Amino acid sequence: MTGRPNPLFLSVLSLAALPRIAAAADPPQIHIDREVGAHKDLALEVGQNRLLILSEQIVRVSVAEPKVADLKVITPTQLLLTAKGVGATDLTLWNRRDDPFVIALRVGRNLEALRKQLKELFPEETITVTAAGDLVVLSGEVGDVRVPERAAEVAKLHAERLTNLIHVRGNQQVQLEVKFAEVSRKGLREMSFNVFHQDSLGRFVGGMAGATTQPSAFMNVPGTGGYGVPPVYPPGSGGAFSVFFSGLPRFPFSAMVSLLESTGLAKILAEPTLVAMSGQEARFLAGGEFPIPISSGLGATSVEWKKFGIILKFTPTVIDEGTIHLKLMAEVSDVDPTRGVVVGGFSLPGMTTRQSETTVRMGDGQSFAIAGLLSNRIRSQVDKIPLLGDLPILGALFRSVTYQRDESELLVVVTARLTKPLAPHEVPAMPTDDELNDPGDIELFLFGGQGRRPPPRPKEEAEPPPSAAPAERASLSRGRGPSGELGFIR
Repeated sequence: MTGRPNPLFLSVLSLAALPRIAAAADPPQIHIDREVGAHKDLALEVGQNRLLILSEQIVRVSVAEPKVADLKVITPTQLLLTAKGVGATDLTLWNRRDDPFVIALRVGRNLEALRKQLKELFPEETITVTAAGDLVVLSGEVGDVRVPERAAEVAKLHAERLTNLIHVRGNQQVQLEVKFAEVSRKGLREMSFNVFHQDSLGRFVGGMAGATTQPSAFMNVPGTGGYGVPPVYPPGSGGAFSVFFSGLPRFPFSAMVSLLESTGLAKILAEPTLVAMSGQEARFLAGGEFPIPISSGLGATSVEWKKFGIILKFTPTVIDEGTIHLKLMAEVSDVDPTRGVVVGGFSLPGMTTRQSETTVRMGDGQSFAIAGLLSNRIRSQVDKIPLLGDLPILGALFRSVTYQRDESELLVVVTARLTKPLAPHEVPAMPTDDELNDPGDIELFLFGGQGRRPPPRPKEEAEPPPSAAPAERASLSRGRGPSGELGFIR
């Protein structure tokens, strides 16, 4: 039969094929009865073996990632597991009833050599080494602050990525007590002799003046037997005491002797106390600052402040429970106008400074004298007339003698202690606790009293117990210093 097909025939065929096409498009009637998860977790390091002894025989095994682990069947009830590379995989075992048993395996870096080396280097410390992929983690608790850093340096030889979680046990707060003691002594002795003469008519003046005395000071002084006296402090005599006599009937000269003996004593004593955490810097300044003008160009001037006084900087490091490594800088300075300079029209004062910077190691409660200075300077000067000033006794009338001695001593003593915070009932009394309270109206206006001291507390109530209520603690401390609703007992 030839010719074109009948359209009606094609339509009938298409309708007949529709059920089969629809049936092919439907999903298969398959579903998951149950999902089998890991029954056991194992952790190994690269290169380690583990022999698994099973409770029943198995017929087959499967390793999800062969690059991570290898599983060999030794007997139907014994398997040899070998960790090959870093990673994670699942091991599946089937028994004769086709029941699966899944093992989750994690393989990390082999750190046994690192553990052994850390144990040999630090036998008294507890350091744990674990791995998380390529990351090596150090943890544990040690008693020496140097151990975490040194352990990390050793671990870097075995791994590129490292996390150090080692904790240092013990008290890590250090209290530093520093005592500055400086004593300065000065001694000065001077003697000079001036003699002069003027005739009765005032025509001639003659005499001898010391090296520090200007002869013009005596030009207007009349002669012996006349009126007037020489000046008590001629120019250049400084703060000396002058003994003079003039116009004596049988002595043809006027004379003045300048004598000075001076003694000076200065003491500086400071006892700062600071508390700092291990490894943290603490600073202390008891003094002040003075301005120093600095030219910054184009006619502008800025000011820089220079510190002076008692300056202390220290950084403690607790090495172990009884040893403290201390880096300390101590300075005692003061403004000295005699050492000043003039720069650009500004007068800048000088400074005298005693400075010490050192690093020491001490035990808890021990003390060190980190700086000691003894300076002794002697200056002597003799001004005299040649030949006459060398005479044994009378030569004193032709000499001017100055003797000066400067002596200074500086001592810095440092005491370091491991300290802990105080409980509220352990706080010592403040210096202001013994201050006078405000006087009452009768005491102030009628008796002129400046104040009254608080009544002392009984010995058994000297310190409130820690368990005392706030109101009870306030009542117990009411008799010590200013208190009350407004801060004072009225």
